[in-house]
Amino acid sequence: MQTGAVHDVSPTRQPRGDGTFSVVAEVARSGPAWRRRLRRLDLPVFLALAVLVTWSVWVPRALGLGVGVVGPLWTWAPALTALACAAAIWGRVGLRDLGSRLVRWRVAWWWYAVVLLGPVAFAFAAAAVGVLLARPWATVEPRMLTGGWPDVLIFLLVLVITDGLGEEIAWRGYALPRMLARFSPALASLGLGAFWWFWHLPLLLGRGAPLTGTPVWLLLGDLLAMSVIVTAVFLHTRGSVLLAVLLHASTNLAAVSPRVGPERDLLLPLVVLSMKVVLAAVILAAPGALPDPRGSDSEATFPPAEPRER
Repeated sequence: MQTGAVHDVSPTRQPRGDGTFSVVAEVARSGPAWRRRLRRLDLPVFLALAVLVTWSVWVPRALGLGVGVVGPLWTWAPALTALACAAAIWGRVGLRDLGSRLVRWRVAWWWYAVVLLGPVAFAFAAAAVGVLLARPWATVEPRMLTGGWPDVLIFLLVLVITDGLGEEIAWRGYALPRMLARFSPALASLGLGAFWWFWHLPLLLGRGAPLTGTPVWLLLGDLLAMSVIVTAVFLHTRGSVLLAVLLHASTNLAAVSPRVGPERDLLLPLVVLSMKVVLAAVILAAPGALPDPRGSDSEATFPPAEPRER
């Protein structure tokens, strides 16, 4: 029997102990024919809509057209698309899965330290390497050091509400569980990372765009590596979107992504990228770092995986 399938299975099998598998399997077989077909295509449908909805504002803005207040508000476009797809395609089951991931906070306490303090430690390590390579501290110091701690905490909260929730409800809340139900964690991570890069492309274009001056290859390497890292956290925290949101926000706060400044000096961005790629490579190579949730009781997949025959 095919791993991860939700069709032609017994509705009485409940690998998570809460009826999730049987309920979703029953839902997958119910409803009109068009909706059943849509459920089989929910991942490509969602990805296409996420690009279409977001780019409908980002592309005109990149071309210099005014978009008004819609531009800043569009940070939530992926999340709203995910909620709309969950409701339209899966109904209450889909919304319940998405919502439960967002409030899944019962994980080992040290994962909070990893996602909140890990990017800070990473930023200081990258800055130290920059100093060893003869760059003045003032040019490599982590950006968060330029303000006081109250400012840092407020900025972190803003990033949680905007970038964190706006993107992670979509990428790790909707897309990744469906990719993990179909593919290995490594392939799911790299595939989602490639899409994440493609989705960001309009931000490279136009004067004053958020990523203006960043080479396309630099952004690609960064998001592929970051996707692997976030997937590892996701798999070890029971598929928690909350932890992914915090990691996304703290990463942006610590300016861990390899941005290129106006002076066009690539040294520090290359240091950051190299360190992140090495970390992702270690995760990909280390046994157990990316446990495959297919055929297990893992809460990381949607639809929930059918357990393998013993």
